[in-house]
Amino acid sequence: MRSKRGGKASSTKEYISMTEQRDAFLAMGQALSRRSFFGRVFSGAAVGAGCVAALDQFGPRLFGQAQSATQQFNTALQVLSAFGQMVVPVDQDSGWATFEPDITTFTLDTYIRQVFNLGADLPFNGFVQAVNAFNAIPPQINYGQQFLSMDLSARGQYLTDVLIGNFENNGVQDIVSFAAVFMLLGVKMVFFQNYPHHLANPNSEYQNVLGNTPNTAWDMMGYRGPVLAAEEATLRARAANAPELPGVDWRNPFI
Repeated sequence: MRSKRGGKASSTKEYISMTEQRDAFLAMGQALSRRSFFGRVFSGAAVGAGCVAALDQFGPRLFGQAQSATQQFNTALQVLSAFGQMVVPVDQDSGWATFEPDITTFTLDTYIRQVFNLGADLPFNGFVQAVNAFNAIPPQINYGQQFLSMDLSARGQYLTDVLIGNFENNGVQDIVSFAAVFMLLGVKMVFFQNYPHHLANPNSEYQNVLGNTPNTAWDMMGYRGPVLAAEEATLRARAANAPELPGVDWRNPFI
């Protein structure tokens, strides 16, 4: 199934059973456990178990009105879009909204799916479900409106309360903090890797780094980025007549 914003739902089945939801959360925890970087942020097994506990407590209400794979995927796109615009606002420089909707679709359906979840559907489904829960939980614990219905100030306060652990007593801290932290990582990583110039230009070994319109993250930071053509030519010329070292096989392409 295709989402309205160009992504694809990760299941062809309309409605997701409780068993599938539990399996997705547990697979998500296992996927985290295999990544050493994520292990510094969370215990994957504990997060998976915490998400399952929240599912057992709230049942289908955990995901609000989004009960099918397509609905959950599209809601996750909306939540991630709102989250990105909160974290990287437009001011005198470009922000998340400058590159919508492509940046949100890329972040969820390519970066988070492939980089965080190694392209595996089941743990990715667990992440999508966690993002839906992040949106739907506040009214169920008498905190306030759903995330998508909050104004910017309320969204910021909700994120702060999540990050400092204020939902431990509600039984939802694991699932909302997981969703928040990984949305935060995804948003920051994609935007500050110079999206939409995060890849080398087609058929070119050099990346378009600075001087973009609209300006991108590296423009804002003044980051020079990788070596460009002129500097590469200078480096090659400097190395062209370098003496050969005895014992080094110049035919070895890996030296």
